[in-house]
Amino acid sequence: MSTVTAQCFAKLNLFLDITGTMPNGYHYLNNITQSVSLSDTVTVSAEKSDKFSCAISCDVPDIPTDERNTAYKAAKAFTEAAGINAEIMVSVTKRIPVMGGMGGSSVDAAAVIYALNHLLGTKYSSDRLCEIGDKVGADVGLCLLGGTVISGKEYRKLETENDCCFVCVQPDFKCSTAEAYSLYDKSPLPANEKFSEFAERLEQGGIQSVYNDIYNIFTLLHNDERIATIKSELIKQGAVNAELTGSGSVVYGIFEDMTKANIACAMLSSKYPRVFVCRPVNDGVLLF
Repeated sequence: MSTVTAQCFAKLNLFLDITGTMPNGYHYLNNITQSVSLSDTVTVSAEKSDKFSCAISCDVPDIPTDERNTAYKAAKAFTEAAGINAEIMVSVTKRIPVMGGMGGSSVDAAAVIYALNHLLGTKYSSDRLCEIGDKVGADVGLCLLGGTVISGKEYRKLETENDCCFVCVQPDFKCSTAEAYSLYDKSPLPANEKFSEFAERLEQGGIQSVYNDIYNIFTLLHNDERIATIKSELIKQGAVNAELTGSGSVVYGIFEDMTKANIACAMLSSKYPRVFVCRPVNDGVLLF
């Protein structure tokens, strides 16, 4: 049985908007994400076999390790797509917040797909891996690509220079994604018309060119004063802007200076369960 270990990077949403509802009840999104230096470690072992099996272990007790785990779903989706049966073992060390909006489950699935492509010798292209990832979850493909990624009808990775850092605040409450989508379905909000311009400016000038226009529709849908308070506190500590990531509950502030970011992190750590600093990275998954 061959083994590889993957470092898989969290993401932050720089722009996240719902633009409509599909016939199957899912939603169309305008989404731009940025991979950041916070990562999980995923070790994958595999060998071809006469039937499929996948054993999952994780250092966080509350995370299911059966068929509900996205790493399991990723292993199943990959082997089915490849037409290969394999005995697979996955071990996950979590650092990315669970249910925080930073893609924690999606990046673990991305790591499994990336690792199996190497271990089973399939040598699929990035596009093919993203197609498999889409069968597992909406964010898996963009987590496979990593860096600055526009996703909607298709994925497009931007080559940008991002000279900034982020202070991320994980509060002591969770946000319900299902509830937020339900609120949208009952009373849809108009699409944010700045998306195309935002993407163009981001591609040309990096994150620093779009500081003032970062956007997340879930902030409006949740309409939670606690989220607004964290955003205000980050800005008071020197962030040029702050926003929710994903459907929450992590809120991030963008800082131009690492010293200010570290000071803000220290100040806010006394109030919130977990606060940390991270930087933009250009990868989704790295094998080592």
